[in-house]
This record gives sequence, structure tokens and C-alpha cells, in this order.
Amino acid sequence: MSWIHRMLTVANVSWRSSMSAGRPLALLVSLAVVPILDVACQLMLGGCLNSPALARIGYAGGLVTAACQVATVMASGMTMDREGEIIPEVLACRPMDLAYWIGLGLPGVVAASITGLVTLAGTLALDVGHGPSDFLRALSLLPTALFAGLALGILVGGLGMLTADSFAPLNAVTVLLPVAVGVVVPAEAYPAPLRRFATILPLGATVQAVGGYGLSWTAVLLAEAVRGLVEVAIGLVASVAVLRRIRSGAYLRL
Repeated sequence: MSWIHRMLTVANVSWRSSMSAGRPLALLVSLAVVPILDVACQLMLGGCLNSPALARIGYAGGLVTAACQVATVMASGMTMDREGEIIPEVLACRPMDLAYWIGLGLPGVVAASITGLVTLAGTLALDVGHGPSDFLRALSLLPTALFAGLALGILVGGLGMLTADSFAPLNAVTVLLPVAVGVVVPAEAYPAPLRRFATILPLGATVQAVGGYGLSWTAVLLAEAVRGLVEVAIGLVASVAVLRRIRSGAYLRL
């Protein structure tokens, strides 16, 4: 029970300290307006490239946006805790505290759930040459995308603590990931080396499943779970490395 209490306490503090909390307009913009504009830009880019599957772009873009939103909330919380000198206290007590990490990510998971539903429903409403079955398939992949975002948040959060700029790993991921996994241009159209690389990236299997490339929901969940566990392990190892820096005094000089 103490583990759950700590996790919920961190989640509560993370949400209350977020920029959107208590600001209805800011909440609306962050949860709906910005994600819809992001997916709309991807759809327009696909249209400029004469893509025959605009619905796939909208659904894949919505899922990747939701996952990146979870990671962004976690990285933002880590940055605030770092500037408030909370990180040394947390790591000194528990170097690999999953309750803290998951607590940071819970507000992002809730927000990204709303964002994902809005963007997927928006793609369905645009009626870009697809049926309800495509929407339902994308909707069934939303929980997988949220889990992938949580694991990705632990990864970029841990690596961010090791750099002078805590947002550097997050910025690299959110910019490169949609292109790398084939949101606008399917990864199947990439050269063979890049295609193989795209399949092992976070959300690679999820984006493939949106396109209907024969991947079952169970196979996608298993692939993202395995990748997610690797990302979580790297993030937690990074937190141990940060603790060593704290004890040596080097972390304070970053």
C-alpha cells in the first residue's frame, strides 16, 4: 500500500504543478487543439506526397502523438524536480524507484488518453477514404501506445538527468520518432536497412499494425512490452548513474 500511496502522491503533485492544471483554456489547447493541428499537418504532408492511405497517417500520427505526450509530461516533471533539487532526495532514498517514475507518468497517461481519442475520432470524422473497422483497430492500439509512451518517458527522463539539458533526449525522440517509424511514409517503403531499424524502434510495431500488415493485437502488445522493458531498464540504470554522480558531487556541477 505504501508503494501505491507514494505513486499516487507523486501523480497528484505532478498534475498540480503542471502548466495546464487550473487553466481550462490551456488544458483544452494542450489536450485537443495542438494534437489535432499536429495530425492535420501530417495529413497535409501525406496529401502533398500523394499518399494513398491518409487514414493510416491520421491514426498512426494520433497514436505516436499520444505516446510522445506521456513522455513529454514525464520529462517536464523530471526537469522541474531537478531544478527544485528533489531528484537527489528521491534517488538517495530509492535509486530505482518505479513508484516515482510511474507517478510522474500517470497524469500524462490520462491526458494522452483524451488526446488519443480526440485525434482518432478527428481522423474518422474527416472521412478520408476508410471505414469504421480502421478506427476500431487504431482505438484498440491506444492502450499499447500509452504503455509505450510510459516506457519511453522513463527512458528519456533517465537519460535527461545525465545531460546538461534535460529536454535534449525528449526533443530528439519527439522529432525523429514519427519519421523513423513511418507515420507519413510507411516504413515498408524505406530501404531495407532503415526498414529493419524502424521495426525495432518504440511504436514501430504499433504503426505497422495500423497499416494492417498482418500483425495481431497480441503480437503488437508483446513487441511493445519487450521494447518497453528494455527502455525501463535503461532509464533505471541511468538513475543509478545519476546517484553515483550525486554522491561524487559531479551532478551538482551539470
